[in-house]
Amino acid sequence: MAGRTHNERCPDCKQAVTNLLTTLFNDVKANWDLGLPCRLEDFASEKIFESLGRVNQALRNHRGFQNFVKYKKLPRVDYFIPNHNFIVEFDESQHFTEPRDISLGRYPQNEEYGFSIDRWRDLCRTLNKRDNDPPYRDEQRAWYDTLRDFAPKLLGTGKTIRLYSRDQIWCSLDPNNESDLITFQKNIEG
Repeated sequence: MAGRTHNERCPDCKQAVTNLLTTLFNDVKANWDLGLPCRLEDFASEKIFESLGRVNQALRNHRGFQNFVKYKKLPRVDYFIPNHNFIVEFDESQHFTEPRDISLGRYPQNEEYGFSIDRWRDLCRTLNKRDNDPPYRDEQRAWYDTLRDFAPKLLGTGKTIRLYSRDQIWCSLDPNNESDLITFQKNIEG
């Protein structure tokens, strides 16, 4: 990294997260396919259908985009840890948008999540990112993130843990350094 400016899209950071997860949990599935559908109607028989419906409707109402779900299957998660049965998502700034804030505001409040909903909402309001290529991209990303957050309820897994790319210079953490592993584990444990 010497001689270049660090940014949140640092490929070494993503590799460091992979290495740290592997050191802590052994078996790590990067870019993992959960095998879940992603259209609202695909969840009609699930207990979480009503909650998902509230999120989906709020996203549709936000800017009027009705057809932002373009895939039949949910795009892959960043990491799945099978031995401990949880998901890890590495969120860069483009995830913190008004539609994401809207979706998070519709989550059931009596549930526990693998990250702070309040903090993620604050980041959405503070960063207020926009990605309008295609025009419905923010709604689409917010919906897919919602499905990843609700995936544990569908699959019977542990929580979806979210790491914010700017919380650390992740590539500065060494998986062979006990202190760095403790720092990373604290991030994972929220």
